[in-house]
Amino acid sequence: MHPKQRLENHYLEQRRVQFDFSHTPEHWIYDNPFATHLINAVHLILPVGELWMCRSFNEALPYVRDEKLRADVKGFVHQEAHHASAHKVAQDYLRHYDYEIDEFLTSLDSMFKQINTAPFGLALSKNLEYRWLTIRVGIAAAVEHFTTMLGTWCLDDQPWQNKTADEMMADLMTWHLAEEVEHRSVAFDLYMHLCGENNKAFAYLQRQTIMLAIAPLFTFAIYHCFKKLAQQDQNAHPYKNYGLIRALRHTAIENARSKQVPSFFSMIFSLRHWVKPNYHPFYEGDTFKALQVIDNSPAVKALTQLRVC
Repeated sequence: MHPKQRLENHYLEQRRVQFDFSHTPEHWIYDNPFATHLINAVHLILPVGELWMCRSFNEALPYVRDEKLRADVKGFVHQEAHHASAHKVAQDYLRHYDYEIDEFLTSLDSMFKQINTAPFGLALSKNLEYRWLTIRVGIAAAVEHFTTMLGTWCLDDQPWQNKTADEMMADLMTWHLAEEVEHRSVAFDLYMHLCGENNKAFAYLQRQTIMLAIAPLFTFAIYHCFKKLAQQDQNAHPYKNYGLIRALRHTAIENARSKQVPSFFSMIFSLRHWVKPNYHPFYEGDTFKALQVIDNSPAVKALTQLRVC
């Protein structure tokens, strides 16, 4: 099938891949505790965040009138739910190395449950409930902008190749980030659909306001998870007392040195696209490249062979 035709007929697929981290070393990015703990931060924050997105998108489904968008939203939910499951397996890898994460995960789960309810526990009218749902989907779209940037960085730089990292964990991260690129437009399209064709100016102003809150919160959340892990690792002593600014600066240094972490400053620079009135995530990534990487994932190949048998 011609690549362009494949993309035009493309529907999101849940790939029920499996991972075994029983032989994954503590520092799966070899000899690099900083990079390991920074990337491992996603094991803490993404499962609860992705399940929160699934709940919000399922609430939005009854309002979706476009059949292709309905299919995309369902595919998005199925992919995100399996991402959460895969990273929960990776949480067991952290527990195996005696990282205390359960209390932290419980607090994260409680926080996201509060976001799903009405602000401050208020009783909302139907109209305000719909507006709050739209804002929550807008929050998801803002987060998906960052995961798309992370995915694009991963596809372009191939950071954990050439035996520089544990193959199983590298496969999980690469497969996940490739799927983030694959479904990068869904949250934004759902947000615009909920806002309505006649409210584009309001939708633009609202999503800029949302990003003003989400960009620092997303940054701090990743840093906080990184710090939580680094403080428990005797081999990460130089990074235990890193403040936020120093940690962010070190991402740029490590990105230039090893390419094994994304640069925070590159991520923030990507917001120059988000602020454009004609922004659309479709132009922020390469679906065909994402599908090529997914097809070459050892876990996806194993799944395909299992289906054939």
